[in-house]
Amino acid sequence: MAVLFDAFSYRVNKTPDGFYYDRWHGHVFPEISMPEKLYFLDRIISALLTHNKLFIRTDSIEEMIECIGFDAFRMLYNRGELGILDNWWSPAFMYGGDTVFFMNMHEKQYQDKICSRLLERKGAEESRFTNTILKNVCNTSDSDTYDFWDNTSQENMYEDFSFNDRIRALLNIQSETITSISNEDDTWSAVRLCLFERSIEWSKQLKTDEILLEDEAKRYLLYKSDIQADSIIQYFKQVLYAKGIPNLSILYYNDVISMKDIIRIRDKVAFGKFTSWLKSHNYSVRELELALLNGRSSNSMIEKWLR
Repeated sequence: MAVLFDAFSYRVNKTPDGFYYDRWHGHVFPEISMPEKLYFLDRIISALLTHNKLFIRTDSIEEMIECIGFDAFRMLYNRGELGILDNWWSPAFMYGGDTVFFMNMHEKQYQDKICSRLLERKGAEESRFTNTILKNVCNTSDSDTYDFWDNTSQENMYEDFSFNDRIRALLNIQSETITSISNEDDTWSAVRLCLFERSIEWSKQLKTDEILLEDEAKRYLLYKSDIQADSIIQYFKQVLYAKGIPNLSILYYNDVISMKDIIRIRDKVAFGKFTSWLKSHNYSVRELELALLNGRSSNSMIEKWLR
């Protein structure tokens, strides 16, 4: 079982000129506030406790390190539980007379910028280790495939932005087509829609069991895909809350638990049986509730794993 952790992608910023860009506009690290960090930690930990592997893009490396810490990041990568894919993509707009044109920008040779920022913000060890990762995953034959997936996502966005009446209504799109954007708000819609389409396309191509994106994205695109309305990760967190278990992100942030504790759970035989059970029950939230909340599932290993 795998999950595409794409939540960082939705931290889109607005430029001084009034247009919306990728969070890395200006090649500056997009600082994460404490509430944001707790939000992402909650989702990362829940994903680790329900899935065997997390996929992230290279443009999420620095944010992942910022949230879980470098030692935890290195541990997950070395164990093969964190997959990193070569992709750096920035939505952009260009003036053309009285209209604004959307562009899909794939940045090349971004590796040195990542390592330079990590050296300045974290230290030499973090920079060297990340450089090793980037040498392994970047500029391979897979990289061209990822660019193709992005281009497919962009084409889907073009079609939805211009011709999908339901999407246009949901996003309140006023411009006639993507090639003739007539107002600033529609630039925001184009960026968000492209991010949504990319998450869907990448998850489909990677054959992941879930995507971690923003809730708004699921509301917009759920009807277009075979992604289930009930997220096993979200439901898992609700059950933990119902059991009275403290918020794991708070415990992690305050060093009460560590990534080693989470990995010890993952290394137990019961964890493998738990994830296999989840998949075999086709992500049935009712079965999960019986197993975790009421303890009446036919598989006693689930209850043992949670204890």
